[in-house]
Amino acid sequence: MRQGMIYNIQRMSVHDGPGLRTTVFLKGCPLRCLWCSNPESQSAVPQMLFFENLCTGCGKCVEVCPEGAARIVDGKVIRSIAKCTHCGLCTASCPSKAREMSGRLMTVEEVMDVVLKDMLFYENSGGGVTFGGGEPTSGGEFFLDLVKAAHEEGIHVTVDTCGFCPEERFDRTLALADLFLFDCKHTDPEAHRRLTGQDNTLILRNLRAALASGKEVHVRMPLIPGMNDDDANLSALAALLGEFGRDKVEVMPCHAFGWNKYVALGLPAPDMPQYTPEQLSAVLDRFAKHGLVPVMV
Repeated sequence: MRQGMIYNIQRMSVHDGPGLRTTVFLKGCPLRCLWCSNPESQSAVPQMLFFENLCTGCGKCVEVCPEGAARIVDGKVIRSIAKCTHCGLCTASCPSKAREMSGRLMTVEEVMDVVLKDMLFYENSGGGVTFGGGEPTSGGEFFLDLVKAAHEEGIHVTVDTCGFCPEERFDRTLALADLFLFDCKHTDPEAHRRLTGQDNTLILRNLRAALASGKEVHVRMPLIPGMNDDDANLSALAALLGEFGRDKVEVMPCHAFGWNKYVALGLPAPDMPQYTPEQLSAVLDRFAKHGLVPVMV
């Protein structure tokens, strides 16, 4: 029975496609975006997050940790990143919920059991299921099995993707999904590599395939001050979308929500600029100058 790594299933979601939805978050992503607000989604293996501000110093984690990765110093629990194996024993014993696991193996049937609970809401609201991540297509055959299972149940399927996916797998996804929320982070290959760790050759191929497919595609752009909001990038994006008679871009300005999870994982938090309202307004005007219609999401 095929399994995959899931780090969250969010029911009654209203931001990941039309209507009321269940969003299934698959763990693992090939990109390392500098502004990522879900660092726990990047690795494809389970991880333990330690939110020190919630810790009461009770010492339960020290008692159960088999590796000695938790110890008390001056009444404060200290975590050793080097020793922690992310086994999860400490999360089960923590009474203050300062420790939580991200990621667990689930079968297609287990995921669909959750998705099917809200069929009535999908039918009455025009909703469905959204597969996100991480990068959901990184789930390989497990991901495709999920899409097929939802499709066979008559559920509207949305795929929230960065587009970095092998061509054959992406084309198989195109045949089954109803809607794509497709991130276009930058049009220039080298700039894309600097921002995400990968160039965008494969991404642009898949974006063009999606736009040419006749499927519903919402092109999305995370807006990062001084990194992808310049005239050259917006002009190139307008030209790309213009090939398919498109001009609408859903924009997502950089924010700091979720950056505390870097610290919880023992990683340095991002130091990324954010827009003032005046700066954001000026950037949105720049979109219009290039014939693009920005829509805030």
